[in-house]
Amino acid sequence: MAGNVVLGALRHLWLTLQGMNVPAAVMGGIALSAWEHVRATRDVDLLIGVESGDLDSLLQQLRSAGVRPKREPPTVALGKLRMVQLLYEPPETFVDVQVDLLLADSEYHRGALARSVAMRLPDLDCDVFVLTVEDLVLHKLIAGRIVDRADAATLLRINRDRLDLGYLLAWAASLQVTTELAEIWAEAFPGEQLPATRP
Repeated sequence: MAGNVVLGALRHLWLTLQGMNVPAAVMGGIALSAWEHVRATRDVDLLIGVESGDLDSLLQQLRSAGVRPKREPPTVALGKLRMVQLLYEPPETFVDVQVDLLLADSEYHRGALARSVAMRLPDLDCDVFVLTVEDLVLHKLIAGRIVDRADAATLLRINRDRLDLGYLLAWAASLQVTTELAEIWAEAFPGEQLPATRP
């Protein structure tokens, strides 16, 4: 579950980005609660749609809103992905919250941003867009850490009836994480094969 400080940071970031007309969707630990998987998180993760030429202007406006770069340069390359790492200290908290903005540079990420759904998260007084459960699972598979794999299995188990399996399987193949998806599926549903692998 996200604490009040983290949710306060999300609210500030969300309203700031909305004021700048920047498409965004919540991902990461906070987004898990939208899909009934609640766990502690200490940072804000957003997928954003911004053109490369507009990134400097975006960072300048965020700085004016009290959101500062974690390092210089603030953009970090993660393979083919780019992430901007920032810090924000909500008023009267004396605590920095890390903010990771994943740039929607690829066809897949632009599509995931377009598919995101409007939701009201617990303890948040404004609507935000959140990645779909399928896209959260795919992001968790790409990240590949133990905690991400556990999150993916839990998301599948809790949300099985609402999964768009065709979408999930197609993008898992395109993103080359079908093997990982099959492993997580077997963990979520012991004794069952991933539907596409059935004879």
